[in-house]
Amino acid sequence: MAASTYGRRAGGSGILPRASAASGRPSVPSSVDQATGADAYDQWFDSRWGRYAAAIERDTLLQAVGPVEHDLVLDAGCGTGRFSIELARVGARVVGLDIDIDMLAIAARRLAGSVVLGDIECLPVRDGVFDVAAAVTVLEFVPHPDRALAELIRVTRPGGRVVVGALNRRSPWGVLHRRRGGAWAGVRLFSTDEIAALGEGQGGALSMTGALLAPGPFPGLDHLGPALERIGRRFSRIGAFQVLVMRRR
Repeated sequence: MAASTYGRRAGGSGILPRASAASGRPSVPSSVDQATGADAYDQWFDSRWGRYAAAIERDTLLQAVGPVEHDLVLDAGCGTGRFSIELARVGARVVGLDIDIDMLAIAARRLAGSVVLGDIECLPVRDGVFDVAAAVTVLEFVPHPDRALAELIRVTRPGGRVVVGALNRRSPWGVLHRRRGGAWAGVRLFSTDEIAALGEGQGGALSMTGALLAPGPFPGLDHLGPALERIGRRFSRIGAFQVLVMRRR
């Protein structure tokens, strides 16, 4: 089961300090509505578009992260652990962190309990612990993306990698969904320049890559989508999914 307070030890690894009564960070309450939301979120990955988009994002991320076998990896804002388990499958020792206890309960089943409840803007982790710290489509939802990125850098060891997956508002997908509004209407989407600027503001060497050219589900997606992606390699800046990789100094 997920930890019930910020700063609780994850999976018995001992990498996290114990929470103190003075920390003032209460646990996130569980509710039926949140549980339903977590289940619905997780089920999206099994939809036609969810399977297609998630596969491209997974492959792009794993290529950008590079070899992680035996590395200690933080998946900050892990949600239900879909990307966390992909990292574990290639040999990483993964700790998933999220602020939503119901999301984390699902992630804990995938990661055999190696999860922690916490806020990406104030990570309950010592400095320089992780070989890799990743945040996938998380900065769009936090009040202070620069603070969240600074925290990822802080908990990464010198020479380690910080990886951010973000949604591009100037992609075909981004333009279409901004026009439609709905669930994405109030979310902060970034341009590729804005994502790069976040990294440059924190210092350290960085690289950018992009993928996911399809604007959403359409007839023939399974056949035409891969062709779009091949063409899109020449125009990666307009991909809906952008990956920033930084090397911690």
